[in-house]
Amino acid sequence: MAVDVGVFLPMLQADGEGQAAEFAAAARRAEELGFESVWASGHLTGRAPMLDATVTLATAAAVTTRIRVGHGVLTLPVHQVASLAQQLASLQYLSRGRLLLGVDTGGSAWAQWRGGLVDTPAWAAAGVPYEERDERTDRALEQLRSLLVGYPTRVGDTELSLRPRVGWPPFLIGGESAADLRRAVRHGGWFPNLASPAYLARMIPRLRALAAESRDTTPGVSVAVPATLDATGTGERRARPVDAVAAHRYGIDTERAAATLVEGTPERAAEKLVEFARAGADRIVLSFSDADWRTQYELAARAMESARAVLPVRRTATAGSQTSCGGWARVTLDVERETGTYAFTNPLGDDALPADLAEALEEGAREGLAGQDRVVRVHRAWVHEVDAHPGVFRAAGRTAVTGALAALAAERAGAAGR
Repeated sequence: MAVDVGVFLPMLQADGEGQAAEFAAAARRAEELGFESVWASGHLTGRAPMLDATVTLATAAAVTTRIRVGHGVLTLPVHQVASLAQQLASLQYLSRGRLLLGVDTGGSAWAQWRGGLVDTPAWAAAGVPYEERDERTDRALEQLRSLLVGYPTRVGDTELSLRPRVGWPPFLIGGESAADLRRAVRHGGWFPNLASPAYLARMIPRLRALAAESRDTTPGVSVAVPATLDATGTGERRARPVDAVAAHRYGIDTERAAATLVEGTPERAAEKLVEFARAGADRIVLSFSDADWRTQYELAARAMESARAVLPVRRTATAGSQTSCGGWARVTLDVERETGTYAFTNPLGDDALPADLAEALEEGAREGLAGQDRVVRVHRAWVHEVDAHPGVFRAAGRTAVTGALAALAAERAGAAGR
């Protein structure tokens, strides 16, 4: 039930004159305020001017050290997959594994979000028929899974291997169709746009059922929602985001549009963040229409801290382990403190992590939990390298859990000292 909170980097206003420095400043400030991630959109054209999302995220990564950088979202089928893979691998490498990869087919509400219109010029410019978006998206996702980790991959008429090898970024699949949900289960993450807590509560059981059918783990859920916050709670700004959502033909009714909003005072916004978390969201990404991003970030950070006082605590740790023979494993574990039974999940599926390695990773995680006076659940595991034997994965799991628990202990000690 714990939730991470991210923010979109500022939108360009009009011709964007004088705003270039704001993107680096916004990324630094978001990190200082404790947000989990910053995000950039990936449209070619739209109502507002758009920057290339990968370049924007590279700028954000270069001026920060901890915060994750996310595509929100990349319209996958209009890109040439080999060049895209190299760009994403470069960003993953230079950011030291902080990339979050949101993608969709170009047929969902994401295609209109922030850009405002379905990006038809992009399809014509790329020479890609819009009707082929599903097929091209599925093929590109499979190719990216292999290319990013350096596996020999068939692209067109040739076989290609990229170096340096990088770890898989979490794949977050946008859209709400049955095909989109199946992709989300296959790749371990769902990223609907403009989804209310009630909508999530209706849809997540469908994800669980699809996961059970395919013997996969239920994917994590991120959601992007508009936010307009004010310190006084006068409610004067409330109509603007609701009207924007409804007026730009996202295919979402006014009632659902209003229910997506995170608005009002930080205290009121915190209540909405908790509502999203209890409905099943693992991550909430806030987008601000207000040009005063500094004030919006500050108020959102206050809301996030208030929500964290109510929700369980989660900490993420990454650990690597290597043998003298060259076997290598690097894993990231989300460790969450909550009441319940210990559980281990591997959202990458057996094709990415064989059963013996998954068992070794779980064994290491259990060793890391030894002697704890509370229940800790490993919420998610991303395996960045798979050419290792079980002993390496056992050590990596143990180290990652130990690191996350140490972070929790340090936070409690710091809170007690304040």
